[in-house]
Amino acid sequence: MSKGSVFVSVACTALLLAVTVGCTTNPVEKHTDAAPPGASAGKPKPSAANTQHTRQSKEELVLSFYKDSSLSDEAKVHHITDHLAGIQWGKLNKISEHLSLEIIEYLYRQRAFIPSESFPNVIRASEGLDGALSESYAGLMGDLFTRDRTAMTRALANMDKTNRTQGIGSIGYALSYRELKEVKKEIQQWQAGQKLTTAEKDVIRALFVKLDNPY
Repeated sequence: MSKGSVFVSVACTALLLAVTVGCTTNPVEKHTDAAPPGASAGKPKPSAANTQHTRQSKEELVLSFYKDSSLSDEAKVHHITDHLAGIQWGKLNKISEHLSLEIIEYLYRQRAFIPSESFPNVIRASEGLDGALSESYAGLMGDLFTRDRTAMTRALANMDKTNRTQGIGSIGYALSYRELKEVKKEIQQWQAGQKLTTAEKDVIRALFVKLDNPY
């Protein structure tokens, strides 16, 4: 046999051996990315509804929850108050065809469903309030303060100056429609049984000042 024939024979044998070994060592290589039956192939993709919500503004979300007839009043109020912080009522009024006042009045009627944990969001919802909107917002703030003075005072104490001043002003305005002497007495009696922080005491002092000059 010539040297050329020997070389060709050896090369063919080596190639055949390589192919055989490759096939036996990884016979299902093309299936390595497949997930086993019943197993998750990764995190679930966000639903279309969730994706839509992430693209909506606060104003659009509040409006959509308000109009959602499938929600109970309690669930609706919770959803709305979850997105109130930083809302611009003027913008909501524009996209809703003037439903801002109606929504604030709805929250006032359903205020029993507003949890104390949502008070900070309500306080931060003062952007663009004027006229009737401001009056209704003040009424809501005043009633929430009366219902849970501790939670509202704590929330106001943790606010930035602008929102704290706005919140105290709204509460003072709302409470000024009552007998001021009685209102102050109730607050003082409540305060006597509390261990307030310096910031919380400042809130009460500012509220008393506002009560004497609510306008």
